[in-house]
Amino acid sequence: MIQSNESKLGGAEEFEGLNHFFNLEGFIRTLIEEPAYVPRKLADQIVLVRTGGSTSAYLYDTINTTWRRVTLT
Repeated sequence: MIQSNESKLGGAEEFEGLNHFFNLEGFIRTLIEEPAYVPRKLADQIVLVRTGGSTSAYLYDTINTTWRRVTLT
């Protein structure tokens, strides 16, 4: 019998009908407006922004010292 690598490696449990993106909430900081601060920790360099019914992701660009919006597909 063949087992998937996910079960061997302890992959995240999948729920049918749910968007995998929303499994990130709770693990990644969620804001209600675009970030305007300079993050001090690596974990603070990735944020989700929820406005209305949409969610956007932002990554902090350490080279250009600016926030970049990431397109989610």
